[in-house]
Amino acid sequence: MTSERKPRRHLFRKYMLVFVTVVCGAILASGLMEAYFSYQENKESLVRIQRERALAAAAKIGQFVEEIERQIRWVMHALDSVYAVNPNQWRIDFLRLLRSVPSVTEIRYLDSSGKEQLQVSRLAMDVVGSGADFSQDPKFFNAKENKSYCGAIYFRRGSEPYMSIAIAGRRGSSGVVVAEVNLKFVWEVISQIKVGKAGRAYATDAAGNLIAHPDISRVLKKTNLSSLHHVAAAMVPSPEGGELQKKVSVSRDLKGQSVLTAYADVIPLGWFVFIEQPLEEAFEPLYASIYRTVSLLLIAIAMSVFTSFVLARRLVKPIRALQESATLVGMGQLEHRIEIHTGDELESLGEEFNRMTAKIAELENLGRLKRFFSPQLSELIVSSGDDSIIESHRREISVVFCDLRGFTAFSETHEPEEVMAVLREFHETVGPMIFRFEGTLERFAGDGLMVFFNDPVPCPDPAMRAVKMALAVREGMADLNEKWQKRGHDLGMGMGIAQGFATLGRIGFEGRFDYAAIGTVTNLAARLSDEAEDKQILINQRVYEEVGTFVEVEPVGEIILKGLHRPVTVFNVLGLK
Repeated sequence: MTSERKPRRHLFRKYMLVFVTVVCGAILASGLMEAYFSYQENKESLVRIQRERALAAAAKIGQFVEEIERQIRWVMHALDSVYAVNPNQWRIDFLRLLRSVPSVTEIRYLDSSGKEQLQVSRLAMDVVGSGADFSQDPKFFNAKENKSYCGAIYFRRGSEPYMSIAIAGRRGSSGVVVAEVNLKFVWEVISQIKVGKAGRAYATDAAGNLIAHPDISRVLKKTNLSSLHHVAAAMVPSPEGGELQKKVSVSRDLKGQSVLTAYADVIPLGWFVFIEQPLEEAFEPLYASIYRTVSLLLIAIAMSVFTSFVLARRLVKPIRALQESATLVGMGQLEHRIEIHTGDELESLGEEFNRMTAKIAELENLGRLKRFFSPQLSELIVSSGDDSIIESHRREISVVFCDLRGFTAFSETHEPEEVMAVLREFHETVGPMIFRFEGTLERFAGDGLMVFFNDPVPCPDPAMRAVKMALAVREGMADLNEKWQKRGHDLGMGMGIAQGFATLGRIGFEGRFDYAAIGTVTNLAARLSDEAEDKQILINQRVYEEVGTFVEVEPVGEIILKGLHRPVTVFNVLGLK
């Protein structure tokens, strides 16, 4: 009897040793990983907060310069107007500018050949018709070439930083207005930023020269900070700016002290606003949190050893069964079911596991169908338990093709992030309309998309639904077009609707299926969309026969479309009657 029991006790001791080692190792590894990721997350959070402050300061500085440029452009516009030949009027406009913009201390007008015709200053006597030649001055020829120019920082009498802003007139015969701007406002913005007890903010120009710092003496010494690693990294003109910020989030200041740093660009000047905080001060709360986490980790390890000893015998078999079942389900065998007969919570857990697996299978099928169909239609197919309706078949459908106008030119002149943002807004506007009218989304095609009706579940009025959806999309796009126009995007949208027979069904391979429609009717809808102008909805004769009594249309005539041998009779939908 004793000889039969010894192997079980020996096996149990070996199991306990492995179990405790694994559990303690897992907890320890988890704790160390948690501490590491907590450190990284806190560091990123602190950098993000500092960057937000830097962005706010950079925005204020940018608005300050843009407002001055706007005021100078107003004066330049006045000089180009009908009274531009009147020097007295020029002087009145210059004095008005000096009163409205205190930061401008001096303003002069250079004619189209670069000769000074008028100078009005707070710090010196006004000068009229001096004829001083500025034709070789960057303030003149850069402004004439680029219509505006912001000069390098310079120090007037070694006391305060200044910058020249020059604006050229719109006509070739126009001159240039040059303003000398006191940058004390930038120092005020920087000085108001408080970062902990010992943190600081400062601003540099594109060459790393200090232009604003809480300690004004550093600015007056014309300190250059380009030798600092984080400043040098910010000056690198690379599209990977985000990565550079991560690499230099921890750097050293002029005193060699480790600091947590973030920066923001001052657009469009090419300046930088930096935020620094001593590393020890920034991470002080984090270190305390790590100490508490280590203490709790040790307690958790001790408790895990005790719990492992108590529950080891009872949990071996059902846990192994759960593990094996979870592995099979994770491999995609959603038909697998677990069998546990312990009469306790573990058995209930096994039953819940089976119900969960069945629900996952149902949700996976539903999610797959929702890629193509409306939520209502997807749920109908899943609840019926029959997905044979998505196999290959032939049916008459109504196809809607939407396409953005001007998108190719837009994508060539804008950053990919802005292009993706425009597409996302377009899809977010059109997508709800597809679900609202229970259409089937066939595919996204860059700046276009194709939707069809009457499949996979037939509907009594596919053509009317297609037209109503197109009208709803056109109405929904009106607000989006207005928003795009405010951002300077010249985009529109045309739509084409056709009705005819097509072959439909699931295409693809295991792990990646699509639901597609193949036939002339899809090409016809795409060609009608290509032919449509902004806000036009073009339909073919077959669609007109179905909806003509319900909608207002205007005949377009017969059009020869690319890829089609015969002319197509086309109508433009104006609205519902």
